[in-house]
Amino acid sequence: MPRTLVTADGVPVVTESLPRMAASASIARDIVRQAVETWGLAGLADSATLVVTELVANAVMHARGDSIRVTVTRVAQRRVWVAVVDRAPASEGPRPSDPLAEGGRGLILVEAVSAAWGVDDLGWGKRVWAELQVPAVVETPAPSVPIYSSPCAQVVYVLTVAAVAALIISGLAAHR
Repeated sequence: MPRTLVTADGVPVVTESLPRMAASASIARDIVRQAVETWGLAGLADSATLVVTELVANAVMHARGDSIRVTVTRVAQRRVWVAVVDRAPASEGPRPSDPLAEGGRGLILVEAVSAAWGVDDLGWGKRVWAELQVPAVVETPAPSVPIYSSPCAQVVYVLTVAAVAALIISGLAAHR
């Protein structure tokens, strides 16, 4: 059962130690998905589970020791931080992959779906993390419609627009 914490600053954190084995990726996905959905950030669930899957896969393949730690933190209203800690030395980041290889693209995927990502050297191991953000909603401005202070003037405007539209439509129908 993952631990749910709240930092002194009020930041919610969910964390769990898992065995360093491939089956832990599924557990990590469940932890991350449940956390982001609980925080009302379900729109990040797919990206966050992709990230944690790749980070766990790398830890299982390259780390030492029997366990890894998965952490998901809500760092802001629309941002989460997903991290995996393991006992392997910090690496330089993504390496060029063989185009015919079956693997080797995990960190490239992490970079593609994340607002930022990085590796922290912990001395005894490393923390690989990615920050994900709900995309900002771009609002399309409403079409410009004059608003008149007088209700009567507003009605006259709307009726005029409707009459012009009717004339255009009837004119188009007459030419068919």
